[in-house]
Amino acid sequence: MTSTPSPDTDPEAGTRFAIVAYLAVALALVVIVAASTHLFARWSRYPIARQNFPGSWLLEGWLRWDGNWYRGIVDHGYQFQNVDSQANVAYFPGYPLAMWPFAQVMGSALSGILVTFLSGLAAVVGFQRWARARLDPSTTRVAVGLLLLYPFAWYLYGAVYADALFLALAVAAFLLLEAGHPVLAGVVGALAGATRPVGIAVAVGLVLVVIERRGGFRKLRALRPGDFGVLLSFGGLAAWSAYQGIRWGNPLLFSDIEGAAGWDQPMGPRTWFKVTFLQRLHHLPGWLDDAFRGTHVTSTHPGSESVYSLSILLQGLFVLGAVLLVRVVWRRIGWGYAGYVLTIVAMAAIGTKDFLGAGRYLIGAFPLFAALALVLADRPRTRVAVLVGSAAMLAVLASAYARGYYLA
Repeated sequence: MTSTPSPDTDPEAGTRFAIVAYLAVALALVVIVAASTHLFARWSRYPIARQNFPGSWLLEGWLRWDGNWYRGIVDHGYQFQNVDSQANVAYFPGYPLAMWPFAQVMGSALSGILVTFLSGLAAVVGFQRWARARLDPSTTRVAVGLLLLYPFAWYLYGAVYADALFLALAVAAFLLLEAGHPVLAGVVGALAGATRPVGIAVAVGLVLVVIERRGGFRKLRALRPGDFGVLLSFGGLAAWSAYQGIRWGNPLLFSDIEGAAGWDQPMGPRTWFKVTFLQRLHHLPGWLDDAFRGTHVTSTHPGSESVYSLSILLQGLFVLGAVLLVRVVWRRIGWGYAGYVLTIVAMAAIGTKDFLGAGRYLIGAFPLFAALALVLADRPRTRVAVLVGSAAMLAVLASAYARGYYLA
């Protein structure tokens, strides 16, 4: 059963709050990231030298890891040799296509930072509008705060990754559906599907929400012709698969290449059952002991191994927390959105060998932030503790990301 919010007497005030709060957190993170790149040493194992581009003295810390793959796509296009070697065909085209027109003016690095920033702002405003239809104004502000201060939310503010654009498109698709525009929702959902592999969850979610709105699976005859417009949302993934099939003869190339050396995430029992994750947890106490003692008994890089392992442990715990919140989404927001969240959680849990990236995947599961806000609604002290703790973790992780640590 979905919740019934109390009347919002000033809807625009909520939008202003979302914008101001986003800009405030963005400013704080820009300072943290810039200070981290200038005052602290880079991670010794980060493989790429400092990048120089206009404004790099302030913004270079936002360009790390996958951001360089996206820059390569924008600057040189897609390239592929064989599935045993890493290649940029693993990355979906939506984000580099959004970067491309800006890159013609300001270069690929700044274009990625700008697209992420604008997408993050649009995503937060869209989420606030989606949430206020389900929550009272106070709980809506908490939900927005939880999203803004989520420990992995630096991907919404400037990191050259596709997650902010995906979230903006996902929220927009559901807003369009709720406003009675299933065809437009399907089109925007297709764009989300062309941006991130997890875009398939948007298509699944749109279909489920339409069915729920029409009375459930027992009343499929109540579906209207226009409702089938949401099926267009499967087109993004289908188009990218068709392109890869035509050009390289493998419509699932983006998935198969995940098993290449260095990524080492082929589909199979070792990935599904988190063998690597469990092995790392087994070694973590020894790595931590070596890191604090300054010895190198268990590893030549005990500090790096500890940071990586703690990061994936945190992400695994977040996946567990997401699973526990699905019930709240189902009961208070709707089973259609619960299906959307479950699809994302399943992909985050099953598709990674050690939960690396799961924290980032969960950004797209935006109903979770509303569900957590509902759980915290009558717990003011816990709510403050969660927000403060999240903000602290966000600052620490954003700083580590700027220094080149591989976190998500």
